[in-house]
Amino acid sequence: MPEFVRVASIHDLADGEMRQVDADGTAVLLARVDGTFHACTAFCTHYGAPLADGVLDGTTVVCPWHHAAFDVASGALCQPPALDALRRFPVRVDGDDVLVAAPDDADEHGKGIAYRESDGETPAMASVDATADDRLFLLVGAGAAAASCAEALRAQGYRGRLVMATPETKPPYDRTKLSKGYLADPDDAALRLRDGAFYESHGIEMWTGRAVSALDPDARTATFEDGETVTYDVALVATGGTPRRLPIEGATLDGVQLLRSWEDARTLADRVGDAESVAIIGASFIGMEAASSLRGRGLAVTVVGREETPFENVLGPDVGGVFEKAARDQGVQFRLGADVQRITTVAADPEAETPRRLRVETSAGHVTADVVLLGVGVSPATAFLEGADFRRDDGGLIVDERLRAAPGLYAAGDVAVVPDARTGKAVRIEHWRVAQQHGRAAAHAMLADTDPTLEVAPFADVPFFWTGQFGLSLRYVGHAERWDEVIVDGSLDDRDFLAAYVSGGAVRAIATVGRDRQAAAAQRLLDRRALPAPAAFRAGVDLEAVLRDVG
Repeated sequence: MPEFVRVASIHDLADGEMRQVDADGTAVLLARVDGTFHACTAFCTHYGAPLADGVLDGTTVVCPWHHAAFDVASGALCQPPALDALRRFPVRVDGDDVLVAAPDDADEHGKGIAYRESDGETPAMASVDATADDRLFLLVGAGAAAASCAEALRAQGYRGRLVMATPETKPPYDRTKLSKGYLADPDDAALRLRDGAFYESHGIEMWTGRAVSALDPDARTATFEDGETVTYDVALVATGGTPRRLPIEGATLDGVQLLRSWEDARTLADRVGDAESVAIIGASFIGMEAASSLRGRGLAVTVVGREETPFENVLGPDVGGVFEKAARDQGVQFRLGADVQRITTVAADPEAETPRRLRVETSAGHVTADVVLLGVGVSPATAFLEGADFRRDDGGLIVDERLRAAPGLYAAGDVAVVPDARTGKAVRIEHWRVAQQHGRAAAHAMLADTDPTLEVAPFADVPFFWTGQFGLSLRYVGHAERWDEVIVDGSLDDRDFLAAYVSGGAVRAIATVGRDRQAAAAQRLLDRRALPAPAAFRAGVDLEAVLRDVG
């Protein structure tokens, strides 16, 4: 047991406050809630953000970067994208002094350490026991939703057989890094969510290179492309999306790349190694993040898009224009408001020994580049369920508020069309964190499918996504496919603002740049359904103050 050391005075923190303190050289997050002091890991277990820069709501701390949420009293993980809980440390009050006993390695947690089950604070994951539980749960897919579901099933005590099947060659990895850090500096090890030993030790069978060709919800069978058929008790479809190729001449030429999988990113990174220029078709988040990464590698980058401004359909032209200007400031060229007509090859110049290049012909002129990247969205990868009455024409799978598509069958992630708990509208949201939230919720619902004593609450988690590009970090909380008004507080020119998206007389979503605490506060207020009315945003509301008042 480490020794107790003084970290603060009881007068240093008011009730409801937190700060990072030093425990004899070890960083610790100290929080005071209802008169009680709590000490835990100082850094988020996702990417290592300092949690003291986030917001504290009751005993819940929200990470300022990607909105993972933890309970400072128990260390428990409340919301992804983090995978692990915080480590919790003993606290003692001696007179006016607050003392904490933290081991020397305490501040290593949240900085890429190996998985630890609990440090004794929470129950360990269940182990497989075929004699006690002969069920088979099948997870079709191995992305964010399936990986979260698998871990949640074991954490909630499921001891039966658990199979995760994917056509990809890798176990679950962090897809969000592909267009960002990985493309800028490929590092395969940095992509892993867990190492192979984790899945083996928790009895999670990883079937890589295995694609499902047909699934029969009535018979509860899944047939794989190699002809094998598996009978399941409960299944989850979490197959994600298939990147679209434009229906134009030249879309499949050598050098025209996609970016969805680890293999895609590896191929693209290798391809641009000897290139000087790249044309990116699609001013989407994938396209713009890739543009930032490739421009950082010194390539000449041109972005071609049908939009007049990047992200205008998601963020509106004013906020989208902030990112366009940031990209232009770093040398990115644009062809916007343009339809791509075809892609052709440009004959090599034998005298200059130049390699063959690609020519993107658009309604606004042409772009010549060594490599072309298609970033024009994805379609739900659900062809194996064609004909199912819950499958929409666009491939989305219609589920109820508990993520159930049919008896014994659930869907999560990019494929799931879920009722929005706030508006009642069916929405399909392609966010990494939402997929993780789906997976965690689906696990409980799947267990309840075979155990009627379990109660399942409707899915009501608040969506969140982030992007980092050209030196800017955007946080987006909530969901607004359409809006009547965008209220901007702050300065778009200075890249320090909060934008509130109003629909039907209510603020449905918040986007921020340079205001991470406000975004984290918005997350909690939306969770509580306590976000202020549009008039408050027009007057310049302080969401942290509102959250304190609500608490």
